[in-house]
Amino acid sequence: MTNIQWGIIGTGNIAHQFANALQQLDETTLLAVTSRQLSSAKKFADEFAIASAFDTLDTMLAQPELDAVYIATPHPQHFAQAKACLLAGKSVLCEKPMTLNKAQSEELVALARKQGVFLMEAMLIPLFPAIAKLQQLIEQGTLGEIKGIQASMGFNAPRDWSSRIFNPELAGGALLDIGIYPLTFAYMIAQSAPLSIQSQVEKAVTGVDLQSSIALNYSSGIIANLSCSVGHYLPCTACVFGDKTWAEVVNFSFGPSQVIIRDQMGEQLEVINCATEHSSYYLEAKHVNECLRAGLTESPLVPHQQTLAVLDMMDSLRAQWQLTYPGE
Repeated sequence: MTNIQWGIIGTGNIAHQFANALQQLDETTLLAVTSRQLSSAKKFADEFAIASAFDTLDTMLAQPELDAVYIATPHPQHFAQAKACLLAGKSVLCEKPMTLNKAQSEELVALARKQGVFLMEAMLIPLFPAIAKLQQLIEQGTLGEIKGIQASMGFNAPRDWSSRIFNPELAGGALLDIGIYPLTFAYMIAQSAPLSIQSQVEKAVTGVDLQSSIALNYSSGIIANLSCSVGHYLPCTACVFGDKTWAEVVNFSFGPSQVIIRDQMGEQLEVINCATEHSSYYLEAKHVNECLRAGLTESPLVPHQQTLAVLDMMDSLRAQWQLTYPGE
């Protein structure tokens, strides 16, 4: 496979960013787009010089030259759309969370393996050079024995209770929207699922989670303290604490540019620059292209096991909060 031909489901902000990224890649064609409203699909197609615009997914999937599909729709639509793509033999990059719960993603993973088709959750954290550098420092023993993890992410969403952020019909709330990032970071550093999960939550008037704090305990002795919110700002910062030094990564889920090493008193020891000239979506699209050209059906950086493990934690948290979404 040389030239890879993509389709996009959805025409929102992240679809625009991904389309821009695809246009920067060699031997890559944005072939088609689909949206519930044909007018939206045509407008998107005109903006990015896309050959075909559709208002039904089946019509787009019927294009024989289509290789891969990027799913950029609200959370509840991911499962059915990804399943249709896999059944049509198309590779899938699906926005996070890949599905509402672990059971749905398990079904998709099993189907992808049966079909021999590539499937990946669009989780950006493992693709950043700064995160790769952090993992290398941990493996080299620079931090010593890892004892703790902290990660947070939050923003103050306008209190429009009918918006996607707060709408249970669209699987709103902080956890699935941004809490998935601290949970994924913790999983990557601890390299295992936790022994126990404890949490506190404040719910919005619509019943979805407004903010939460999460404590994870691991068999290795690591303790992770995580937080997420759509009710107020929280710094998008992750820290890994060792018994020698500790590391701080600012904007860990957006595109970190450096890793800061500090001593046990918090004094700065070293700043390691890991900036990249490319956008997060460029790194993501490039990685998927490389996987497809290598004939892979699973990303080595965003493996299915990680996606399922994080969804399992989110299922456990929602069970604690007695939060289920319509249709689950």
